[in-house]
Amino acid sequence: MTKVTENMNGEFYSQTLRRELVHKRAVSEVLVTSVSNQAGTWTVHAQLPRLHSFHTDVVGRQRAYYDPLLVLEAFRQGCIAASHLFYYAPPDARHTVRYYELSVVDLDQLECGSETLDLELNIVVQKEFRREDHGPVHGLEVRAVVAHEGAKAVEVSAAFGWMPLQKWDVMRAGASWDPGPQPAPTDVRTVGRTRAENVVIGEPIHATEGGSASAPLVVDINHATLFDHPLDHLPGGLMIEAARQLSLTIDDSRVSSLVGPSWLRIDFHSFAEMDAVNTVVMTQDAADPLTFRGDITQSGKTRATIELAFME
Repeated sequence: MTKVTENMNGEFYSQTLRRELVHKRAVSEVLVTSVSNQAGTWTVHAQLPRLHSFHTDVVGRQRAYYDPLLVLEAFRQGCIAASHLFYYAPPDARHTVRYYELSVVDLDQLECGSETLDLELNIVVQKEFRREDHGPVHGLEVRAVVAHEGAKAVEVSAAFGWMPLQKWDVMRAGASWDPGPQPAPTDVRTVGRTRAENVVIGEPIHATEGGSASAPLVVDINHATLFDHPLDHLPGGLMIEAARQLSLTIDDSRVSSLVGPSWLRIDFHSFAEMDAVNTVVMTQDAADPLTFRGDITQSGKTRATIELAFME
């Protein structure tokens, strides 16, 4: 493939990509500033904001570091942009994700300072998905190394696909866009937040023997980050955040000392619909209390399985 460049001009961080390339409505939510391709390796530059209404609304030790999930969002945006620029995904394409995996390699590289955090993501295509041997690519598996000033900070991988809007509309015909009445969010102090609008789970139910809990998801379609634009299903970012928040409630005595997730793996099995209750269940690893495993269920079906860990 020929090299394609967007916003290079010698200034990798001078301006963000067009919001349409990363499927955002709010320019303020666009993190990617440039993207280029050479023989299946993408170089993506992104800038993380020092202040963000969702990702920097944290407490304790986490306040000293950028949210790893904000790095994951930069990676996600870079992948979407690359699918349009390098694989000619239609402008109206809808994307789906099979899995995300993230590992913080050097937490010091995510330390908050007096300036925004400039990141370079080197993303390598591992596999191309086609419906026929010589048909068009409709999905990719990719791996990335995320660096700050040349030092490796995070490793990320994912598998995702896309389809034209017309096909999506047929597949999702009848899906609800309205979640209806929602449970009240749980206490902000137990999930490492300061603002109730950023709490995405209801009151947890803790197992009597400890180490495990469940909670309903709170779906607020007016949330400026999680629902930057209308959706006919729950976004993956909401599921990941629900798992993180519920994990923090299981060992809430250490909320102020934990940073993370420092490691994450989520596999998406089916769409989580908007008009039925979604429940997250997480269990603390008895041998490693910083690790949690669980799933998101709806109507008796597992919609996603997730494992995550924190640093202390």
